[in-house]
Amino acid sequence: MNRETIPYSEFSFTLPVGVLDGDGTLHRQGVIRRTTGHDEIWVSKDPRTQENPAYGIISLLSRVITSLGNFSSVTPQLLEQLFLTDFIYLREFYSQINQPGLEGMASGEFLATPWSNCTKR
Repeated sequence: MNRETIPYSEFSFTLPVGVLDGDGTLHRQGVIRRTTGHDEIWVSKDPRTQENPAYGIISLLSRVITSLGNFSSVTPQLLEQLFLTDFIYLREFYSQINQPGLEGMASGEFLATPWSNCTKR
């Protein structure tokens, strides 16, 4: 199996609001990859997740988001600072790219569309 036959596994995204760094710069662009079985096992062994199962999604996202703005790493502590809008957006995007049957999904950016299900704008 060569790189051309491996299902696309990284996706760009743009957060609806963004994360502020210490200098006040807003970071909205990022890249997320599909989850592996190893990621799931790692999260289940994380003491924070064992203590509070709701923390699992924060732990998991910190493993699969490969970049976020100019931050050197994406940590659970960084993701804890997300605005709720951004957290919900990432959780939904994560679910979308990890659905069974999407192995052939073309690459592309998942844009923030908070009104996509709204009939009135």
